[in-house]
Amino acid sequence: MTKQSLQIQELAIAIAAKNLNPAAINPDVIKYTNIIPAEWELAAEPVYRNNLVQVIYKNGIGIIIEPNRINVVEIIGGKPPAEAQIAKIASQLVDKLSQIDYQAIGINPKGFSIFPSETAAYQYMCGKLLAPGSWQEFRGSKVNPSLRLNYPFEKGGLNIDINLVNVQLGEAINSAILFSGNLNYPLVSESTNDRIKQLQTVINNWQNSVGLFQKFILDKFLEVEETTKSASVFQ
Repeated sequence: MTKQSLQIQELAIAIAAKNLNPAAINPDVIKYTNIIPAEWELAAEPVYRNNLVQVIYKNGIGIIIEPNRINVVEIIGGKPPAEAQIAKIASQLVDKLSQIDYQAIGINPKGFSIFPSETAAYQYMCGKLLAPGSWQEFRGSKVNPSLRLNYPFEKGGLNIDINLVNVQLGEAINSAILFSGNLNYPLVSESTNDRIKQLQTVINNWQNSVGLFQKFILDKFLEVEETTKSASVFQ
């Protein structure tokens, strides 16, 4: 048995909140309250649409505000963990906007594992993760496999979506399996200050959450019977 690697491509910190007004947290507020450094440049014009505000910066950081949620997203790619800035931005946001009624927080990594061919990736999904059978075809067409798994634990839960994808590395298009994780932690205290402290603790320990997700995927999902091409930049 060999074990494939998992390349973390994107990380999001999602913070759930009650009665959040996206229009009140615009790019100027984000900039002038020092949530982000003043020298950061926008990658595109901010998006204002259907109670949503989206701000994307040239360095790969994005902030998306919805009526019940704030998402801070970073494209990880080849960055070592020490260079990731997402936790600092999320921590600043919570600190500067401490009056918001926060309810829960999620650490959401996305990572992929590359397979040598589309057939190998499909066989992994339909022959290893799913039981073979006639149910995998309908009117001559093969099933397009997708899995959603939920693992509740004492102080939160782990959700995992598993999908077939194509990944471009350089000029080559590679078949891969995408693992999208969500480690969610509800904020149970009635005290605003205690919820803020809990938020900051989860944010500061983001690497532990990502490591927990990555180890679970590697140990429980990515042992295969033959060597396959893979890449890892986040271990």
